[in-house]
Amino acid sequence: MSGSAIVRVDDIIRVHARNLASEPALTCGEVRLTYRELDEYVSQISAALHAAGVGHGDRIAVLGKNSLPYFGLYFATARIGAIMVPLNYWNRVAQHVDVLADVTPHLFFHDPEYAEAAQAAITDAAVDAAVVELEPWGVGPVEGSEWQQFLSAASSTPPESAWPDVSPDDPHMILFTSGTTGRSKGAILTHERTVSDAFSMAAVLGVRQSDVYGNWFTPFHVGNWDHQKFFLIMGAHVVLYPQFDPKVVLDAIQRHRVTVMLTVPIMIQQVMDHPDFGRTDTSSLRLIYFGAYDPSGIMDRAADTFGARRGEVEMLHTYGLTEGGCIVTACPADRMFEKWGSVGRPIPGVEVRLVDEGRDVAVGEPGEILVRGPRMAGYWNRAAESAQALADGWLHTGDVAVSDAQGFLRIVDRKKDMIRSGGQNVYSKEVEDCLATHPQVREVAVIGLPDPVYEEAVCAVVVRRDPGGADDLATQLAEYVRARLAGYNTPRKVFLVDELPKNSLGKILKPELRRSYGSMFDVQS
Repeated sequence: MSGSAIVRVDDIIRVHARNLASEPALTCGEVRLTYRELDEYVSQISAALHAAGVGHGDRIAVLGKNSLPYFGLYFATARIGAIMVPLNYWNRVAQHVDVLADVTPHLFFHDPEYAEAAQAAITDAAVDAAVVELEPWGVGPVEGSEWQQFLSAASSTPPESAWPDVSPDDPHMILFTSGTTGRSKGAILTHERTVSDAFSMAAVLGVRQSDVYGNWFTPFHVGNWDHQKFFLIMGAHVVLYPQFDPKVVLDAIQRHRVTVMLTVPIMIQQVMDHPDFGRTDTSSLRLIYFGAYDPSGIMDRAADTFGARRGEVEMLHTYGLTEGGCIVTACPADRMFEKWGSVGRPIPGVEVRLVDEGRDVAVGEPGEILVRGPRMAGYWNRAAESAQALADGWLHTGDVAVSDAQGFLRIVDRKKDMIRSGGQNVYSKEVEDCLATHPQVREVAVIGLPDPVYEEAVCAVVVRRDPGGADDLATQLAEYVRARLAGYNTPRKVFLVDELPKNSLGKILKPELRRSYGSMFDVQS
């Protein structure tokens, strides 16, 4: 038996409902809930799920932006031992179908704006799931809405004592991320993993109960649920917005006196460049933390603009991944400028090795980052890929780093074929598979190029079937991808070539393409 009162995800709210009953927990538009009120709301949703026949281990899928019902579903599914599966609202119907067919949800919730896509996806996936439309962000109860009807069906539900027992080892969420094979993979996240990481990172960030955290990150991304938990577990206040917009961020900072902000370079650049920035009072900010490569120096500019070098605000650089806790390493505020560009050292409770060909590398020598500590339980229905990712009890990240004599890490390369663009992961194989279906594409390789705004830009190098074909083929190919995959997968550059470099076995040599066209790691400070 754990000595902690918080061992499951829903305990985060339950315990504070007793200890911090009247303290603000969540603001969503004009709706503001204390910890006691939020716990009552979570219990109401839990009862409704139970009444709808959702049991231990059942999955529910959600397609929508941040909202009060979505937030409540996260904790309610955890409370009854069910598993929440967020869907990427930037994806197309075919990608939703792939996920739905994989997890076979018992219920499917969606925002009003995604009603058509939700119905098409559930039909094409041939999944027998009831569909419920949510109420959008910032509104109170809407009489007669599908969501209110869903909640009211729980009036005769048995008491909580009749609900399933939930173990810290049980999964509570599956977060899908594409893979180098081109197929979506769902990282299975357990209660223990999520709670352990929350305590560790709350300590690293120095979270205070008086903190106000602004959350405008997409709910299908680890940057949403896993980062707001750092603040909720300490009893702080989360202000929730449906999505990122620079004006929304500035308004939130000034109106709600936001104290801590998570960002990526493209976001903070848009905030600094917004016309309202100069007349917005940002003095409430005490900490800006980020987790991104920054070859163009945007975060360096942010350090000057927000006064980090003058001691007016702290900055902290992290490294993590969905399959991890979600944070693996952090460069603390008091070492940031001494170790600028470093992602720091392992956070408490995490062990890291740098390995090359099975051996631990020396200081200054590159090696793949292997992690032991809070992490996913594996990939949903992907036994072989799970075994590979978690070989020998270590999470193999696919990222390559070097360590200095004090153990501070610097990312220098990737083993896995992945591109970071605008804070999103783009997997080359998924884009390549899409482009390969175009009738004018004979061969294609996708790589990432340095980009001053997006960290990396998706670049497609294409051998066309007809060298004398359409002059606008590059534009056609970009639109072809945009119509079939989430927009951030769209190639920003398309190079038409006569042939791709290959080895003697016919494998395309992407390192040669990166040497020819550029790699962000070549320009990283």
